[in-house]
Amino acid sequence: MGSFLKKYLPSFLGHKFSGDLEPAEIRKALEEEILQRRKQTKKGYVVPNAYMIRMGTEDYQRLSSARLMEDMIVFAEKVLISSDSFMDGTLSLRLSEDASMQLGAMEIVSRYEDLQPKAAADTDSNTLVLSRSDFTRPLNLPPVRRLASLRVIRGIDAKSYLEIGERKVYLGRRDQNDFILTDLNVSRLHASIEYERHRHVIRDAGSLNGLFVNGKKMSDACLLSGDEIGIGNTLLRYEVL
Repeated sequence: MGSFLKKYLPSFLGHKFSGDLEPAEIRKALEEEILQRRKQTKKGYVVPNAYMIRMGTEDYQRLSSARLMEDMIVFAEKVLISSDSFMDGTLSLRLSEDASMQLGAMEIVSRYEDLQPKAAADTDSNTLVLSRSDFTRPLNLPPVRRLASLRVIRGIDAKSYLEIGERKVYLGRRDQNDFILTDLNVSRLHASIEYERHRHVIRDAGSLNGLFVNGKKMSDACLLSGDEIGIGNTLLRYEVL
């Protein structure tokens, strides 16, 4: 599918032409790009999975780092949850230097791609690329990317709290669970939360008393920020960080 290109000049962002490009401005533009490019399908709203952010030499030299890229990817995934959107394929983010661009300006190109890991020869020396497939190898980044939280808001374990990311987590009474609950009406393994299409999906694990999301009994549900999860006599709230 063809790319979509949008230019973000300093005048649009409300700062001087001599002003440096700031991470907050990139986040704002990235969120706008995600929301404008999402499309409705039978499987819900879907957004592009590949993003190229171009900027001038000074901004690129100051901002290009794996840390910034990681922050932007986590931010993009939080935008997906908050907007009830989905993403297919690997999320890829590229930061590229364009010497013709003035200080404080940037361009964003987004595409729907079936991404595969690319060899180093596929990119030039002035492009920093980070994708979710890269995170299996050390990048001197935090090992856990926290996107959302679970908090007990009612029940014997009130105020118990867990931050979750892309790893599958288990909820229940057994000691091996990621979120351990002491409510006797909760099964030893009551439910699990998996990360699918860049969203958190909760599933009943064959519990005795069932799984409830916002008061409705369900076998599984894609979670939205603010959703309340009932298991046994315990009520948890799921929220984007």
